[in-house]
Amino acid sequence: MLIMLIFLILSIVFLIITAIYVNYKKKSSNNLKQVSNQPKAEKGKSKGKKNLSNILQIKIKDNIICLGNRYSTVVRLGNIDYNMLSNKEQEAIENILIQTALSIDYPIQFFSTTEYIDTSKIISVIEENKTTNENIKKYKNYLSKYLQDLMENRSISIVKNYAIISYDGLYENASEELNRRTASFKGNLLRANIVCDTLNENELYNLMYRELNKNSALSIKKEMEGDQKLYVGKKQKEKRN
Repeated sequence: MLIMLIFLILSIVFLIITAIYVNYKKKSSNNLKQVSNQPKAEKGKSKGKKNLSNILQIKIKDNIICLGNRYSTVVRLGNIDYNMLSNKEQEAIENILIQTALSIDYPIQFFSTTEYIDTSKIISVIEENKTTNENIKKYKNYLSKYLQDLMENRSISIVKNYAIISYDGLYENASEELNRRTASFKGNLLRANIVCDTLNENELYNLMYRELNKNSALSIKKEMEGDQKLYVGKKQKEKRN
């Protein structure tokens, strides 16, 4: 009788321990499922936020394009009417350009593209100049409208040339080194009466936006409100059209 009572007590204790163990295993498996599901949710969330600048890993800060450990500035090259120069002037410019090319000991790329005429800056200057003369006002309105129509005429384009000057290294040294290289390059071309200017941050975004949206008439100002969207997808174009 005593032995049976002992076995009965042991059986009850065993059942209690088994129930506790099974309950503990269920809780552990649920926690593991929650932990394993969290990264997937975050991954899906981050995937939805990706845009072209994330994919290309391009960042633009001040007037510098950052791509990995390469930092670049873009210089817009001026034009000269070479054919209108005398033979002596042409020879002098050729010598200067040869000397400039020989002095380049850093990565540089030359880039040509066609761009639509942008007269917005000239229109802004015209509108800022106030006058009380009615004849001048009429002329201003006529000129502004003409320049606006010229800008909206998508069949008219001009060729623009750029030089992309690069530096490979640390970001701490990039700004100073790029400024030195850019100043030297622009100074050499100025000797040949070629005036150049460095693109600022907004101009860099505009250039990249135009190149990635060649057939789009959308304005970058509308696309970049709150975010640097470099590319407009087909659905976005159709929605705005």
